[in-house]
Amino acid sequence: MSPQAIDRNDVEAAVEKAIRVLNAASQTRFGLTQKLKREGYSPSVVVAASARMEALGYVNDGAYADALVQKRQRQGRGVKVIASELHHKGIDPELIDEILAGVDAGAEVDRATELAVRLVRRHADEPTVRQREHVISGLMRRGFTPGVARRALDRSLVDSRPLNS
Repeated sequence: MSPQAIDRNDVEAAVEKAIRVLNAASQTRFGLTQKLKREGYSPSVVVAASARMEALGYVNDGAYADALVQKRQRQGRGVKVIASELHHKGIDPELIDEILAGVDAGAEVDRATELAVRLVRRHADEPTVRQREHVISGLMRRGFTPGVARRALDRSLVDSRPLNS
């Protein structure tokens, strides 16, 4: 048997393992590939099994990314953190850009404003400058861009009670 030949039994075993992995949680193609490699399957078997799962529709990076973006937005995360997570999960950078281009900038500011209002309230007993620092840094840690964080802070100050001096 040549080194290029792939044992069909190995591929079938890898496909069965892939199905078990995907039944537990959806995966990106990269994530599935990594899990199969950790199980000890050869690279050619992993590629064949991953390709079969993708061809059957069990692995779809676009759908996975869309679902993750929606979930993280509901959790109050900004596009920077979401983009980083998608990149870490092995999603193609062009696909990341395409999906995040569809994120409504106004809705992003609205989500950041909701969080900013809570942060303003949490730090209400602090001096104004320190309170602003807490709000901006809190928003940026959650992945909102500096511009979105600033607009959210400004809007939250209108929506909440006056700041302490």
